[in-house]
Amino acid sequence: MVGAVEQVTLTCQRCGADSTHELAYAGRLLVTSTCTECGHTIERDVRDRYVADLRHRVASKPRRMLRRFRRHPVSYACSLPRAVASKPLDVLSELRLVLRAASDVQRKDTE
Repeated sequence: MVGAVEQVTLTCQRCGADSTHELAYAGRLLVTSTCTECGHTIERDVRDRYVADLRHRVASKPRRMLRRFRRHPVSYACSLPRAVASKPLDVLSELRLVLRAASDVQRKDTE
């Protein structure tokens, strides 16, 4: 898994076609956009913003958990074991995506 991935129709910079693009997010930040027609990828170095976003998400997590518990206590309690087990893996995959995009951006800048 590479963070959240959404598909949208955009005009590709390289091929000029209106095609489906896969947008990969780390948290709330767009990291990569890939054209499914020609494979052109745009990557962004979001390391600094990702750290700030992650810090905010971690700080606000207790409040969000309490709100979900108050709204749906039974379903929240049932989903908690899976969420606790999967969240570290989700954050790790986001971090890998951010670091891979940053290294690709740096590599392209030095070429």
